[in-house]
Amino acid sequence: MYLWDREMRSLRGELSKIPPAQRLALALKTMDWTLNLMGPVETTEIRNYLSKGMRQGHEDLLAGREKITLPEEMLDAYEDLDAVADEPGTSQMLMAILACSDAPEGLSGEVLYGVLSFCYEALLDREDIPVYSLEAEVENARCAEVIAFQKQRVWEAVENSG
Repeated sequence: MYLWDREMRSLRGELSKIPPAQRLALALKTMDWTLNLMGPVETTEIRNYLSKGMRQGHEDLLAGREKITLPEEMLDAYEDLDAVADEPGTSQMLMAILACSDAPEGLSGEVLYGVLSFCYEALLDREDIPVYSLEAEVENARCAEVIAFQKQRVWEAVENSG
């Protein structure tokens, strides 16, 4: 997280310049990419929840909504699922989906910043880093890849919003 915080902090204010529907698109694009890099999720219940949440997010985006509208039963199941999300990165991805849903006014720049952070943390958690430190993250190619991807997507969204 040390490297992500350092590298992404300067973009935090830029996220509020992106219209809410485009923020949701950016969040979904980043979450899709992250889940793809994570590889298969072994726990069936977690895998199904993530799939349903992402599918709902894409349906909401196509419908012009500015957040993910999770059904009540998914919201109710979140805490129980998060309690058993022991597989590296899965808890962070559950939090990313919930953050996109728990946005009464649509996805704000701050919520999007949190979602991007959850995605980085999910992939960081999948890496074999014995002790988290700035130096360890700098030396990890996956960390640099995630930050580069996220920065590029943010700048594309900012440019397309103006």
